[in-house]
Amino acid sequence: MITHADQWDTARWYNFTAKEFACSCCNALNISPVVLDFVQAYRNHCSKSVSITSGYRCPKHNSSVSSTGKDGPHTTGFAVDIGTNTQSQYQLIRFGLHYDPRAMGIGVAKTFTHIDFLTIDQGEKYVVRPNVWKY
Repeated sequence: MITHADQWDTARWYNFTAKEFACSCCNALNISPVVLDFVQAYRNHCSKSVSITSGYRCPKHNSSVSSTGKDGPHTTGFAVDIGTNTQSQYQLIRFGLHYDPRAMGIGVAKTFTHIDFLTIDQGEKYVVRPNVWKY
């Protein structure tokens, strides 16, 4: 897990910064390289800017913005929300379903798409994976 900005591999995740994935309420960082490799691969694939709307969330912040409470997907470091519109959403979902490792959770909202790589290994809460939902 990447927990400090000094662990950031600028050669590997060159289109992004640690700050983009840090909790917006406390700046804590706890993000999986799996997520970072995915967003970089997606950015390379689409050759356009990719906007991270939410990466890691501390339990307090997650419980204030999500119905998943203090232990939702974003608190694990294996989830990311990417800003999308109708056209880019389809492209992102298709990419996520063909990426290895395959995205296990896909949530579709009007202005963003949630992608996670959670499995039952991360806890019984994620036993329903793969899963796709609409917000």
